[in-house]
Amino acid sequence: MGAEPEHLVTRAQERSGLSDFGADGWQEGLAQLVAAVEVDLGGDATAVGTLEEMIVSRLVHRLRVEHWYAEHGDEAAAAVEGPVVIVGLPRTATTALQFLLATDPQFRHARPWEVSAVYPPPELATEADDPRRLAATARSSVQHIASVDGPIEDGPLLSLHCHGQELGAPLFTYTRWWRTADMESTFAYYDRVLRFLHCRRPPHRWLIKSPLYLFHLTPMAQQFPDARFVFTHRDPAQSLPSTCSTVQDAWRIVVPSVEVDRHDVGRFILEHYVVGMQRALAARDELGEHRFLDVAQRDVQHDPIGTAERIYAFLDLELGDDVRAAMQTFAAENRPGARGEHTYTAEEFGYTAHGIHDAFGDYLARFADYTTSE
Repeated sequence: MGAEPEHLVTRAQERSGLSDFGADGWQEGLAQLVAAVEVDLGGDATAVGTLEEMIVSRLVHRLRVEHWYAEHGDEAAAAVEGPVVIVGLPRTATTALQFLLATDPQFRHARPWEVSAVYPPPELATEADDPRRLAATARSSVQHIASVDGPIEDGPLLSLHCHGQELGAPLFTYTRWWRTADMESTFAYYDRVLRFLHCRRPPHRWLIKSPLYLFHLTPMAQQFPDARFVFTHRDPAQSLPSTCSTVQDAWRIVVPSVEVDRHDVGRFILEHYVVGMQRALAARDELGEHRFLDVAQRDVQHDPIGTAERIYAFLDLELGDDVRAAMQTFAAENRPGARGEHTYTAEEFGYTAHGIHDAFGDYLARFADYTTSE
């Protein structure tokens, strides 16, 4: 039997010596997450303990952020500029595109070592010797581009408000609840964390990306009225099997004692991202197409500079020669296949191309020009 939410809260308070969690809104997510840990991990004591420790660590960081705000909050007055949001189904070149654009120093992006341990705020003058950075390791794989100082998906910052997607473990019950959860307070808190992160480490124009934003574009846009969205596309019959392989590999690392049948993984991932795309397309209709630029995965791979030029024109930004050269270097070093081949099959997850295309029929009809197979 796992711990109750209040017990995890108490553990975090005792570990940090702090008590103020800041604005409300996180409590329901915590309750849903704790319940899902017990249900979805089947009472596996080791796995439950791992997830509970992860939750306590997040709560500790939240307590420390709030304590910092109580003493230094005036330093976080600078607003988030933009942000520029890269969003799309997983495995549609969102990571490659973020790395490409992150070669431009006018963008602020989250780094792995400040996402995993958000407190204290990094400082430009000393971050090269920040103990978190020195302890960090980031190894590129066939699945992911990675760098200690390069960008990383910042969705985990939402987990500090107990409203992250939680695809890092097989928490099906929680993730299904999260899809339609009220995220207004979550994005308000997310704004607070970004201000915290950039207060001593500008710039303030954020470049962020995560497929999880598909589900909640409207509350994100309400929190950030100047946000612009770069929407990546690929045939989901290509991207979904790759997503399943990547997700299952992550689960094996986080909770190795929990076995999930591959067909169950396939069914859940298909269900999840069909819902996500439906919500994203509805949000686009609501927010207006002028806030979105569509980019094909094949173009990120085969014409990265041309793709960047389109994005800069969309953002009304100038693509300077130095940045263009840096982008060309990145593209050459990370050409398709440069890190090896990611091997998997659609069939091992119970997929057929026809079945995936049928599930994503509305999406494919709307974005046929961007989703033809590579």
